[in-house]
Amino acid sequence: MENTTRLLQRQAALLAGRRALIIDANDGALRDLPAAHLHLHGDLANLPLDQTAPVPEIPADTDLLIVILPKARERLDMLLATLAGNLSAPMECWLVGPGKGGIRGALKQFARHAGAEPEAVDSARHCKLYRGQLVPADPAPQSDFVRRWSLGGLTLCSLPGVFSHGRLDDGTDLLLEELKEKPPAGPVLDIGCGAGVLTASLAAQGLSVTAVDVSATAVAATRLTLAENGLHAEVHHSDLYQAVPGRFRTLCTNPPFHDGLTHTTDISRRLISEAPRHLLPGGQLLLVANQGLPYGDWLREHFTQVAVARENRRFKVWRASLRA
Repeated sequence: MENTTRLLQRQAALLAGRRALIIDANDGALRDLPAAHLHLHGDLANLPLDQTAPVPEIPADTDLLIVILPKARERLDMLLATLAGNLSAPMECWLVGPGKGGIRGALKQFARHAGAEPEAVDSARHCKLYRGQLVPADPAPQSDFVRRWSLGGLTLCSLPGVFSHGRLDDGTDLLLEELKEKPPAGPVLDIGCGAGVLTASLAAQGLSVTAVDVSATAVAATRLTLAENGLHAEVHHSDLYQAVPGRFRTLCTNPPFHDGLTHTTDISRRLISEAPRHLLPGGQLLLVANQGLPYGDWLREHFTQVAVARENRRFKVWRASLRA
């Protein structure tokens, strides 16, 4: 259970009788908070949510908004602006997050949308809770928050909260070099598509591409990138392979190295162990990872041939193949 959830659990007296919308929910245990009624909005395909979307909609019966502090500051602005743009009257709003996650700086953003300095409510488990009144504002369309940049004749589109927002990640850049020098066989699955950098680059080569991401915001960004360039690919909101149809000749990925604010390789290990079930005979996995991590050992547990295809001082591109 997240520490922010534990802090909210302490607010039984303040939550009694309230009908709350929790924004950017990051923990399934939030559904057990002691409120009269809860709606959970969030971004992640691996959580039991009422709304899985880049930005929330406010149900008609809501009288309390609870924003879980996102990692990206720009995402907080997008969420608060969207909420304020959907209000017809002021509404109580709470902001909760880890003390080391930037919540003090986020108070200035909160104050801009609340019209006043937020009030400190509680502090525990290295987390803090503040409340204020979110005031109505002009609607804030998603297009206001899209960041665009160019790459090899393509226009990439990103939204706040997407990995490497508004720029090309160095690891992805190294993987792109490998994919351009040795084009993969299709159909291809891009796992963790982010802003659609790999998806669009592969689709532009004429390959059949499917893309997945656990983040609804990343899925929206990839679809924007494809539309911007007149390209086609299937894009699914999925916890790794959960919503993936069929099998593929090639899997390619720059797997996540964080879960929220925590460094983790658990997602990558699961991605690798489950990969053979989604590959055709002779299929391959192309994966870029930081130097110094034991990806080679994990890959050799599940693949017949494993080699470093390309590397620099920071990253390695691994190529792992199944027996034909």
